[in-house]
Amino acid sequence: MTKISGNRGDFDRNTKVFEDSLLAESARVLGLLDRDSCSPTYGSMDRVHWAWKFTDFPGARFQEGLCYLAFLYTTELDGNLIFGNETARQWLQGGILNWSGLQSRSGDFDEAYPGERSLAATAFTGFYLSEAFIMLEPHLDADVADAFKQTLDKAAGWLCKNDESHGFLSNHLAAAAAALLHAHRILGKDEYYDRYRYFLDKILDHQSDEGWYEEYGGADPGYQTHGMFYLARCLELTNDDQLRDSLYRACEFIKHFVHPDLSLGGEYASRNTQTYYPAAFEMLSSQNGAASWIASEMRSSIRGGCAAGLISVDAYNYFPLLNNYVFALKAILDRIDDSHADANPPPSGPYDKHFPAAGLIRIRREHYDLIVGSSKGGVIKVFDRDRKRLVLSSSGYIGQEANGNQCSNQVFDTGIAATVTGDEIQINTRFFGFSRPVMTPFKFLLFRIFSLTTGQFSSIATWLKRLLVKVLIYRKNELDLELQRRIRIGDDGIEILDRIRGSHLCRLVSLQHKSVFTTIHMGSSRYFTPNELQVPVEIERMDFEPGSAPTDVEFCTVVNVPGSGA
Repeated sequence: MTKISGNRGDFDRNTKVFEDSLLAESARVLGLLDRDSCSPTYGSMDRVHWAWKFTDFPGARFQEGLCYLAFLYTTELDGNLIFGNETARQWLQGGILNWSGLQSRSGDFDEAYPGERSLAATAFTGFYLSEAFIMLEPHLDADVADAFKQTLDKAAGWLCKNDESHGFLSNHLAAAAAALLHAHRILGKDEYYDRYRYFLDKILDHQSDEGWYEEYGGADPGYQTHGMFYLARCLELTNDDQLRDSLYRACEFIKHFVHPDLSLGGEYASRNTQTYYPAAFEMLSSQNGAASWIASEMRSSIRGGCAAGLISVDAYNYFPLLNNYVFALKAILDRIDDSHADANPPPSGPYDKHFPAAGLIRIRREHYDLIVGSSKGGVIKVFDRDRKRLVLSSSGYIGQEANGNQCSNQVFDTGIAATVTGDEIQINTRFFGFSRPVMTPFKFLLFRIFSLTTGQFSSIATWLKRLLVKVLIYRKNELDLELQRRIRIGDDGIEILDRIRGSHLCRLVSLQHKSVFTTIHMGSSRYFTPNELQVPVEIERMDFEPGSAPTDVEFCTVVNVPGSGA
C-alpha cells in the first residue's frame, strides 16, 4: 500500500491536475463495473453490454479499467474512498476473473466483434491487467492469482504465435511488447522475453530517422504520445540504452507539434488524432529536456482541455487515458525532489523545420506558427502565437457529385512531395473518391452471421480484418482532378493560392474548402477540442449546375497575424 497525503510542497502544483482527475472519475468507473456477485456478468466493465444490454458481446478492453481501480485500492490519496476497502477488493477480484472468462481457447481476446482474434485487445488487456496484478498481488486470493497467471500465460503464448498483419501500428506493437515483458517477469518464461524483443526491435527498426513511430505508414503525434507510454514503461523495467535513445528522439519530434494553444496533432497527421497521453513525458522528464518541456507545457493543456483528453474522449479511449494519468502521477511522485531535466523547447524565434519522410513542415515566425501536412494533401494549420489561438485550419476540399459521391484532396500519401523554395511551399496532389460507411441493421446482421460462422476460422478472421482496413482506411479511387497549392510565407501571415483542374471537375455540383474534416475511418480522431470553435466550418464554397462546372477553378485565402483570421 502507498500513502500519498499531506503537504508535499512543490509536488502539489504538478500532481494536482492528475490527482483531481483520477479521484473525480472513481464513482463513474465503479458504476461501469458489474458489482453484483450473483450476476452472470459479475466483474464486467462493459456497462453497455451488462446493464443496457444494447450489445451482443462484451468488449474485453473495458477490463483495462481494473488497472485504475487497483491503483486507487492500493494508494492512499486524500478523499480516496476505495483505498484498502474490502468490498472494493472483492469487486477487483471479480473483474480479474471476468477477464479470464472472456479469453478464447486460443488465448486471444475480442474488441470489435466476436471471433476477431484481436492483437490489440490481447496486448492492451494483458498489459493493464498485469499492472493491476503487480499492485494487487499481496491482496489477491490464491485462486484468483492462479486464474490470472493462467490467463496471462495463454495470452502471452498467443502473442508469441501471432502478429498484426493489416497495418503497422506502433502503439499496438508497443503494448504487445510491454505485455510480454510483464509475462516474462511474472511467469519467468524466457520465450516471452524473446518475443518482447521481437516486437520491440520491430518498432525500433520502423522508427523514422526523424524520430516518429510508424502509424499506418506515417507519423501521427497524437497516437505517438500513446505508444510512447508502453515503451517508457519497458524502459523503466529494463534500463535499455537503445530504447532510451529511441524515446529521446521521439520526444524531439513530438515537441514540434505542441501547438501555441496547447493542442496537439490533427488532420495533418496520418491518423488525424489530437489526443495527448502525458505519462511517457512525465516518466522521461527527469532525463530528457524535450520530455521535460512537453510535460510542463501540457499540464496546462490537461487543465483546460486544449488537447483531446480525459474530458473529451469516448468509452473506447477512456480507460487507456485514465490509466495513463495513473502512471503520469506515479512518475511525478517517484521524483522525490521533483527533479527534471532542463527544458529543451523548440526555438523561440523564427525557424523552419521540414520532416520530409513524414510529409510535415513546421514554420515559426515572430507572430505565428504554420504547420503543413504535405502527405495529407496539403492540410494547413496556422496559430497566432501572441493570442495562442488557431486562426486558420484548412483540411482541404470536398467535392460533391450529383449522385451523392464525394471526393477530396485530403488523402494520406507520403509520396506527395512538398517543394520548399525560400518563403514558398508548393504541393501538387490529386483528388480521390471516398465514402463514409456506417452500419445498418441489414449490414450488421450479415456481418454477425459471417463472424459467428465462417469468420471463426483463424485465416478467414485475418482476411476479414485486412479487408475492413483496406475498405475503411487504404482504399483510393483516383480522379482526374488535381490540386496545385502554393503557400506564400510572410512575416505577418500567409497567402494560400489553390488551383483545381481536371476533366472530372465537371462532375461536381459543389466544391467546399473546409476547416475541419477527415476522409478515413479512425475512431480515435475527431474528438472535440476548443480551437474547433475558433475557425469557420467553411472557408469558401462554389456551387455548380449539374454538368456546368468549369475545368479550372482558383481559390485565394489570406491570413494576417496579428489580424482577424482568414
